[in-house]
Amino acid sequence: MKSLITQVTRSGHVESFHVGYGVIVDPAGNIVRAYGDTEYLTYVRSSAKPLQGMAVLRSGAYDNFSFTPQELAVICSSHSGEPVHTETVSQIFSKAGISPDLLACGIHPPIHRESAQALQNAGIAPQQIHNNCSGKHSGMLATCVQLGHDPQDYLNPDHPVQQYIYSIVKEYTSSDQIHRGVDGCSAPVFHLSLQKVARAFARISQQENQESRQIFQAMNGDPHLVGGEGRFDTALMESYPERLMSKGGAEAVSAAGFIMPDGQVYGLAVKVLDGNYRAIGQMVLKMLEDIGFVKEPLSEKLMKWWQPELKNHAKRIIGTTKTLIVE
Repeated sequence: MKSLITQVTRSGHVESFHVGYGVIVDPAGNIVRAYGDTEYLTYVRSSAKPLQGMAVLRSGAYDNFSFTPQELAVICSSHSGEPVHTETVSQIFSKAGISPDLLACGIHPPIHRESAQALQNAGIAPQQIHNNCSGKHSGMLATCVQLGHDPQDYLNPDHPVQQYIYSIVKEYTSSDQIHRGVDGCSAPVFHLSLQKVARAFARISQQENQESRQIFQAMNGDPHLVGGEGRFDTALMESYPERLMSKGGAEAVSAAGFIMPDGQVYGLAVKVLDGNYRAIGQMVLKMLEDIGFVKEPLSEKLMKWWQPELKNHAKRIIGTTKTLIVE
């Protein structure tokens, strides 16, 4: 059985390694490439955001509130808290006629260091809108308003908006029942096999219906809003305009849907078993290379994941990482 191994090398010798399972499937769920246990169950974390964001479209909130593709992109994001991100999330609340005070995702400083420093320099404490999941939550709250549900307790798995989202996730993953846990932002998180996650991304990327087409085009069309400066999802989508959507999640899980040069559509999902995110970008790229989607030379934006340099505190290059497909 093949697996993905990311080796961490120091001064010419392997110091440690990360093991990953992954799968590439077509929209029907047929396995095209397998790397380890394709039925491996994991919490998909933020990789589920394109499916959760689908509720904004299906409910009619997107049209009713005149949302833009940019706002849809940030609804599907794990944004870095840059001004463009928080301003876009604020626009969603303004259009839906509700207050960001309804957010229940919790507070952390912006992921983007310069934005976090700017807040600190101004003496402004981070707010919930700076949380990387605030876009997703704004979409959930806008859907509540559209469907006429009380936004209070909107993160409860039994709340009508979460049941609505749950039905969409079950549909796109072809699942009858899905165990749900609690995510870092307190929203329900879905426990799914890698194969089912990959299939969902393949189905969206096939763009056979309007909601799938809108999700794919919003994310690929505005990659910076999906992540931000220096983020892997952003760099990957910027490198392949109109051909790929990508969404990573915490604990080193990631999924992508992509269109091959011959028009064939596939989806992939990968999980680094020890949860170390430093291996995820290179594993995704290795899978895309294995199927022929990615070829060298890669874009300059992607090189820090494809051939990362390990530096010590004196900024000396002392090693690298390399991902292998091994039996």
